[in-house]
Amino acid sequence: MILIFLLYPTDEKRIRKVIGKAEEAIVTENLEELMECISYNYKDDYGQGYLQLKNTMQMTFKHLDDIEIEKEIIMVSVKEPSAEAQLSVRVLASDAEGRGYIIGDAGRTEKMRIFLEKSLNKWLVVRVEELSDLGKGSF
Repeated sequence: MILIFLLYPTDEKRIRKVIGKAEEAIVTENLEELMECISYNYKDDYGQGYLQLKNTMQMTFKHLDDIEIEKEIIMVSVKEPSAEAQLSVRVLASDAEGRGYIIGDAGRTEKMRIFLEKSLNKWLVVRVEELSDLGKGSF
């Protein structure tokens, strides 16, 4: 019985796995894999829903290559049926004009919050906030 409990993944581990899967999907430019991590209830502060996000990411993947993501998950907070993760992120990519940072830069990362909802036994992203855009500063 104790062994089953130890091997059973916690909600925090599942959330970290979803974030990792989304990161890998972005790096490999795999739109379908990325959208498996996103809830149909997705709505961000820019008014994008699930379909708009899918279109935005499809266009992004057409314009960017060699995407590299450096992230640190600072905190995961679970209050079922929702959760929040705070991250420190830096993203580097290439386009027709050269290579550069699209989130953060060489000297700093951007702080982000990812909000998730639990659907059956699966966590899905419902909103992403870039804290620097909101003027909230660091954690």
